[in-house]
Amino acid sequence: MLSLNHIPLLRLLIPFIGGIIAVVYLNLNLYHLLYAFGIGLILYLITLSIKNLNTHYKIRWIYGVLLYLNLALAGGSLTALKYNQSADSINTQNDKGQLIIGEIIKAPQIKEKTVKVILSIKGTKQKDQWVNNNGKVIIYLQNDRLSKSIEIGDIISFEPKLENVPPPKNPNEFDFRKYLSYHLIHQQAFLRSNNWVLIQKAPHQTIIKTAHNIRNYLINTLKNKGLEEKELAVASALILGYKDDIDAQLKSAYSSAGAMHVLAVSGLHVGIIFLIFSKVLSFLDKWKWGRITKGILLILILWSYALITGLSPSVMRAATMFSFVVTAKTLNRNSSFFNTLAASAFALLIYNPLLIMEVGFQLSYLAVIGIVIIQPWVNNWFYTKWWLPRKIWEITAVSIAAQIATFPLGLLYFHQFPNYFLLSNLIVIPLALAILCLGITTLCFANIPVIGDYLALGLNHLVKLLNYSVTKIDSLPYSLSENIKFTISDAWLIYTATTCFILLIAYRNFKYMLAGSTLIIAYLLINLNFRITANQQKKLIIYNIPQYSAINFIDGNDNILASDIKLTENRSKMLFHTQNNWINNGVKNEKLVRLDHLIKKHQLSNIYRIDNPNLFNKRNYFQFYDYKIVIIDNSTVLPTQQESLAVDLVSITKNSKFSITEIVNMFNPKQIVIDASNSTYNRERLGNEAKQLNVNYWDITEKGAFEISL
Repeated sequence: MLSLNHIPLLRLLIPFIGGIIAVVYLNLNLYHLLYAFGIGLILYLITLSIKNLNTHYKIRWIYGVLLYLNLALAGGSLTALKYNQSADSINTQNDKGQLIIGEIIKAPQIKEKTVKVILSIKGTKQKDQWVNNNGKVIIYLQNDRLSKSIEIGDIISFEPKLENVPPPKNPNEFDFRKYLSYHLIHQQAFLRSNNWVLIQKAPHQTIIKTAHNIRNYLINTLKNKGLEEKELAVASALILGYKDDIDAQLKSAYSSAGAMHVLAVSGLHVGIIFLIFSKVLSFLDKWKWGRITKGILLILILWSYALITGLSPSVMRAATMFSFVVTAKTLNRNSSFFNTLAASAFALLIYNPLLIMEVGFQLSYLAVIGIVIIQPWVNNWFYTKWWLPRKIWEITAVSIAAQIATFPLGLLYFHQFPNYFLLSNLIVIPLALAILCLGITTLCFANIPVIGDYLALGLNHLVKLLNYSVTKIDSLPYSLSENIKFTISDAWLIYTATTCFILLIAYRNFKYMLAGSTLIIAYLLINLNFRITANQQKKLIIYNIPQYSAINFIDGNDNILASDIKLTENRSKMLFHTQNNWINNGVKNEKLVRLDHLIKKHQLSNIYRIDNPNLFNKRNYFQFYDYKIVIIDNSTVLPTQQESLAVDLVSITKNSKFSITEIVNMFNPKQIVIDASNSTYNRERLGNEAKQLNVNYWDITEKGAFEISL
């Protein structure tokens, strides 16, 4: 077992990462960090110059403390500098006649109604003067012929209709604003066809655009060779890193089977490319300058492949790591694998410290660390002299090691666990290796008659076999455990416990057994307490789902959603806004009832009954325990009795024509909610009237979901 003393770069990397994470979560001030870094650096240099300190063994720890402190401050300063350069860098006042110009820096994504592009802002025009500016923004262009023709490197001009990316409008919803901030994007805009113009096509072939064009050419080559639909989509993802054409159902099958990693070009793919071309170029080792030439060519090939496949964090990690390996071999230097791994992480984080927040970056490094540390032990559990069983067990050992290292992050980010990951990896990994090798061979010989056709035919059949295998595994009973509540603190507990058990195996010391067992017991007790609390919860939530009404009753583990959303058409939209909150509250299977059928005055209301003893419904009237709710829509007829009906909440939906005065006189509610199904005009009308009458109201579109615990 290696100690940290043998991995100096890893010892230096840990405080550097600590500084990055501190800035991300604590939002520390850049200037304070720079001042602290300057003072820390001066103190470190002063201590180095004092000979008595340098020779006194007992106080040499001062050097270590100051060095680690400076590394943490350096990581924090770099991160804060990145944030400082991106946030509030695009200053616009939305004045008439003002313009912004920007360059498209990523391939546009064509959607049903919009074309999504990421722009690097070059300048703004204010009061007839052009001002240099910088920063990145997301622009959604109205889908038309011109917007579908734009490419990387094109420059467009548009009116400054930029808005800050809004925070999530529902409890525990995915925070898209935070995700974009890690990519240094803070603003967005929707532009109609008459709000922007294309002022210049890409003036020259940039490296990124060239790589994008090469990838498109290679995808079209596969298509011309007979690969279609699912086979083409999977082959493009596995070989070239292009995943946009994979349909949701197939992607879900790969995820459920635990095979999603083969669709993301990763260290496995880069490693295979490295091995293939290392063998191909081995003849150069015999030349005088062959070793240096081979090293340069290998690095160029690795980064060319990384560029073509889109420079994902896992690919960048692998390409950087193998670049260090190639450089060390070229210079006849032997280095620890962990030092090489730490060096690659250091290089990437200095370039962009916010990569540490990328899920792919975290999973990639943890998987490699897990395979290197854990796989040899697992592999020793079983040995046979027979080749095939030995190879099967080696793949199994790699799968177990990678899963141990990454499953807490999988639970944290995706709240699911593929139960048949061992079975799927036994099939998927060999097939993925074969597809990658055959795919590269097919692309190399595609223009040779007959040979190219037969290679493409074999590739097509291999991809079909892969898709069939994954779909079959996904269809097995209990293939996926999903909707698992798992928090950051849970992840830290499990990772710390796992580390303790690894140290127990390495050093056979009882204290690691005691520490790991204590952490596992703590995790179980925390989750037991959560289950007890969840069984007692009573919550009412009215969600912000644009253009729809959605009212959620959570009673212990019972989960009832009354909504007018059609699951057959918009299930994914509904789950995007609600599922994380259900997981966080410990409820799983929703009971969806059609709100429009419940409140209609006909016999269908008897069919859509709500199966909960504490929730009563009669048309547009709900009572949850003692909490009374009335839903008013555009078809509601107010009762004619003189006395008002006292209710706790009135939810106004579907552009109700009634005024706040009429509603207050009839129901005297403690709370009025204007839900997301109302138009902007109706929301403003009702909101202004509520303000004038000093009535307590909640506009869901503006303020986000309404939530109350009973």
